[in-house]
Amino acid sequence: MSDFAHLLEPIVINRNLRLRNRMVKAPQSSWFFEEDGSAGDRVVGFYEALARGGVGLSILSAITWRSDHPAGLYGALWDDRFLPGITRIVERSHAHGCPIMCQLHHSGASAMTGHGGGLPIGPSDLGPDEIPCPPPVGKPVRGLSLEEIEEDKRLYFAAAERAHAAGFDGIEVHCAHGYYLESFVSRVWNRRDDQYGCRNIENRTRLVVEIITELRRRFGPDYPIGARINGREWGANGCQTIEEAVQTAQILERAGANYISVSGYGFGPLPFRYLPDYWPYPEPEDHMKPFMDDFRGLGLLVPAAEAVKKAVKVPVIAVGRMDEVKGEAVLAQGKADLVAFGRMLWADPEFPNKVKEGRIADITRCTRCGTCEDPPAGRPRRCRVNPAFGRESELAVPENVARAEEPGKVRVVGGGPSGMEAARVAALRGHDVTLYESAPALGGKLPLACMVKGTDVEDIRSIVPYFKHQLEKLGVKLRLGTTVTADMVRAEKPDVLILGTGGLYELPAIPGVESGRVTGVNRMGRQVKLPLRIFGPELLHRLTKIFLPVGHHVVILGGRIEGLQGAAFLLKRGRTVTVLEESENIGAGIPPRYLDRLLPWLKKKNVEIISGVKYEAIVPEGLIVTDKTGATRTVKGDTYMVLTSQSPNNSILDELEGRPGAPRIIRVGSANGFEGGSLIVNAIETGRRAGLEA
Repeated sequence: MSDFAHLLEPIVINRNLRLRNRMVKAPQSSWFFEEDGSAGDRVVGFYEALARGGVGLSILSAITWRSDHPAGLYGALWDDRFLPGITRIVERSHAHGCPIMCQLHHSGASAMTGHGGGLPIGPSDLGPDEIPCPPPVGKPVRGLSLEEIEEDKRLYFAAAERAHAAGFDGIEVHCAHGYYLESFVSRVWNRRDDQYGCRNIENRTRLVVEIITELRRRFGPDYPIGARINGREWGANGCQTIEEAVQTAQILERAGANYISVSGYGFGPLPFRYLPDYWPYPEPEDHMKPFMDDFRGLGLLVPAAEAVKKAVKVPVIAVGRMDEVKGEAVLAQGKADLVAFGRMLWADPEFPNKVKEGRIADITRCTRCGTCEDPPAGRPRRCRVNPAFGRESELAVPENVARAEEPGKVRVVGGGPSGMEAARVAALRGHDVTLYESAPALGGKLPLACMVKGTDVEDIRSIVPYFKHQLEKLGVKLRLGTTVTADMVRAEKPDVLILGTGGLYELPAIPGVESGRVTGVNRMGRQVKLPLRIFGPELLHRLTKIFLPVGHHVVILGGRIEGLQGAAFLLKRGRTVTVLEESENIGAGIPPRYLDRLLPWLKKKNVEIISGVKYEAIVPEGLIVTDKTGATRTVKGDTYMVLTSQSPNNSILDELEGRPGAPRIIRVGSANGFEGGSLIVNAIETGRRAGLEA
């Protein structure tokens, strides 16, 4: 019997909707639609990948029903012209045996802006002192009139008719996350005194009930209609409780909902709307601490799902940082009927098939890094561990990937994420691959990064075991503890040389930098090399709270991702910290969902962050810097820690490139420096591209 029998068990939602398993693709905005909201090849390919991967039900999220919806890159069904593209998504999902539902959406009160830069809309007028998420996270809200609500219902039903015509297997009514409908349900947003007002829960749910009732009338008793609700809210007066969520679920069940999907939402000055991924970063706030056992256990949102399940007869969907082990436990313990996976399926669309086939070691796991919330200009969401996310036609590498026309000899130097990915993909394509790593184990600087980051929120532990398993399975020859030289390369005569040698962490060329009070990544790496091997990054992370060989006041040179993450690490170990950055790019490289929480936390911890400085010298009195006004000041500390970004590594490359008989050389990952690949997301992507090009 499978270890995941409950996840793999079919379920009937209603007469017209039977699922092959209980794994649901949670509705999340992919941002893969075209600028006008139409469905192009990118989003079609993405949802086809999910269907091919074996998920039991896919829910197409955030399909807008108002033409003035303020957010871009959402899908749209407010006009017939969107039907052809949306219909393609449905057809490609059905071609792989996967039913798909349409979630109709409007951001409403929790939109960042309104149409044309105006105010977001909601049930009530809320001024700057009344909104639950202070700027820049939230903005004042304009309340809707009864006439506007009636017009919105008409628009909603027109979009629902288009969804039905497109062939969707059902419609999900989105009543969660502070969005349009949920803002009527929640007393945080709703201050009305009419039939949709905040006086009682029947009034607050009235609009949702009217929508479900009309959808049922239009599409008949057997057409699947689901509802997504907040099971609990945090961080503001009037937040919805589990008890209120249970009442809401019962009301929506009576109105005709065929399932209840239970999510959650948070408010407050430190933004954590996107529960629960970034919830307690960098430390839980006081009001979060009572819920940390749930966060570390089956999930922050599971207690609400369990309470709803006890109160309704229709299936209940649980969600929140799920993996196959937690999901199976939730179902086995009767806390929900289905489990929704979000970022897990962004990281690996084949996750359901791998669970079904027992290939657990082959799962590419989400590391909860927040990279998917940080799309560069002109490029929709991306995934740290899945370069093909939203670019399936360009970068997908199935296990039956097309073999190279002329398999050759590929040599990879460096066992970090870029080198491991390059070796994996090159081997899949049939090349003879050998990977060299100077350290005695794979991973590059990932163990050091794991020691600094910890695992409470972001968790990179899965990366190395995944790659190690893939390389072993594919027969990639590993030469650990081996430093590669140009002469070795010449003797090997590879067809392709992939250099994942890592970037250079260089100390600034200033007087006094060789002082014993100065440390940097290279020195720290040498110091923790043996302890990392003995204790591992998780235990060492905890042990550094007991002993850490740095002074009480640490001055950090570098205010990008390395510097700020280092500051958080030190603060949790009782140090006081000052951060100095030469550029204005404070926090560069940290995804915004983390940075939005980290910067206020650092300020609360009295960390002085000074940008635009020039490092001049380290003298007995301290670090001399020139600030952006040209003034000179001395910053005193016990330890000066250089956490600046990596520069390109040209070792081996300079000795080989352009010489007679040299192989084709591809440099990947942080060997290209900070801009070219020092982040894990860039390292794995450049490794993927190198493996495909080899």
